[in-house]
Amino acid sequence: MKVSFNQGVFFASTISLKISDAQIEKHLRDQRVRQLKDVRTSLYLRFNAKRSAGTWWFYRYEGGKQYPYRIGTYPATSAKDIMSLVSAATITIAQDKAVSCNRFETVDQLIEWHVLREVKKKNSSKERLNNLRSMSNRHLIGIFHGEPVETLNHEIIDENLVQEMFNEGYSVSYVKALFSLLKAAFSSAKRLKHITSNPLSEIKFKNFFPDNFSLTKAQVRGCRVNSEQIKGILEDCAKQPPKIRMLVLMLLGHGARIGETRKAKWKNISFSLNHWVIPSTDTKSGVEMIYPLSDPMAALLLSYRNWQKSKGYSGDYVFPISFHQNKPAYGSLASQWVRQVSKREWSAHDLRKRAKSVWLEIGIDYIICESLLNHAKDKLDQVYMHSHIEDLKKTAINDYHLHLKSRWSSCLTPVSL
Repeated sequence: MKVSFNQGVFFASTISLKISDAQIEKHLRDQRVRQLKDVRTSLYLRFNAKRSAGTWWFYRYEGGKQYPYRIGTYPATSAKDIMSLVSAATITIAQDKAVSCNRFETVDQLIEWHVLREVKKKNSSKERLNNLRSMSNRHLIGIFHGEPVETLNHEIIDENLVQEMFNEGYSVSYVKALFSLLKAAFSSAKRLKHITSNPLSEIKFKNFFPDNFSLTKAQVRGCRVNSEQIKGILEDCAKQPPKIRMLVLMLLGHGARIGETRKAKWKNISFSLNHWVIPSTDTKSGVEMIYPLSDPMAALLLSYRNWQKSKGYSGDYVFPISFHQNKPAYGSLASQWVRQVSKREWSAHDLRKRAKSVWLEIGIDYIICESLLNHAKDKLDQVYMHSHIEDLKKTAINDYHLHLKSRWSSCLTPVSL
């Protein structure tokens, strides 16, 4: 009789070694390993059930008992940086104080903390504090909403902050002020040991431009999408997964901002009234925006919603991070989806600019174009009654979507289940 043995029976679920990032990568995917123990101290890294991350635990032994302290998470805190937290935890424990793991998961949380701290310090003028609040609330928190702290890098800042703000027409000095606020927030968090590494420490504002490039000209750039390219973009969209296709079509189909679109909620899309509402809390201007939905776009959105449900997602967001997380796609993730179609040849903002150009080409009134872009509402109300504007916006979107279908007839075809 042939006898087989289960080799995993004698495998230790806790591996003792000198913990390093290389050793973590080696054991992270091994389902048999529950945790790693550092041979130098009472430090453990316990992996989560998905084997995608873990928690750092430090143990104190006293009177025959062991006392656990949670001092960080992985990969937010790497093996290279964890020993500084162990040293800090040892001192804190010796002083009989509670060990706090005050980690920032996302960049917007870190920025919000920094601004609130500056306000409480009261070391700055009222005018400066108001500017900090305005810059964080109007721009930085929205731009980096949901962006993991550990993934922030030069490319993400360049695409989502520097170039995007120049595209919107903001001055070099204002964009530099936003970057300075972002950098100050990370510096404070690192100094106070709320984060173990500062990804912005070596990045300077001038790094975003070539040495011979004029910063005063940096904000001037034309649209990188011309009218002849729209057909190709619509064709490429059809080849993408439903979430990417839907995102790009909503951006091109309404001239919407990517920062507002990625946070869209199903409760704000009405299939009975055929409109999509972006609440004032999610708009860059702080003014509520209502986009009319053409019949084909409404049918596409409804089929997309049914597709999501067929995949097991019935959450709040039109563009969730994943079907397992009821959170909106963060900025760099949404931009990554757009790059699947653009191949880095154009950005979401180029679609917004091209949409406006096409509106003008097909005879849509300039003021209605401005209304669809959610620009200068106070001036628009002086020309048209609100209800009249909404009717004209609906007609404009219907005409525009007919124009898109003339370029690629199946561009708004519903998603197949």
